[in-house]
Amino acid sequence: MKKIMSDSFKTILCSLAIISTQACADDKADDKADVKTSGDKAEYYAHGEEIHQDHCLKCHTDQVYTRSDRFVTSINALGQQVERCKNGNNVPWFDEDTDAVVHFLNTKYYKF
Repeated sequence: MKKIMSDSFKTILCSLAIISTQACADDKADDKADVKTSGDKAEYYAHGEEIHQDHCLKCHTDQVYTRSDRFVTSINALGQQVERCKNGNNVPWFDEDTDAVVHFLNTKYYKF
């Protein structure tokens, strides 16, 4: 019985170690994905600004972002609004394009 418990205990410990190692690796990968150099941020901002000018300003001016009664009050709401506009106008953006527009709008106007 002692040998079975010992083997079971080892199996559990090994399983926890593997899970923990994977979770740590995933966290580190997420951290690396979130870290952008200032050059990357500038390019990301410029990309968002460019596609915003090409698509969003066809329907409205930037006054919708600066008016006192604006609808967007959080970063999540901003992302949802950009998605609604993109989908409602059949804009052919990838997720990265949408994220770049959200980044641009948040950096320039919203500052969430």
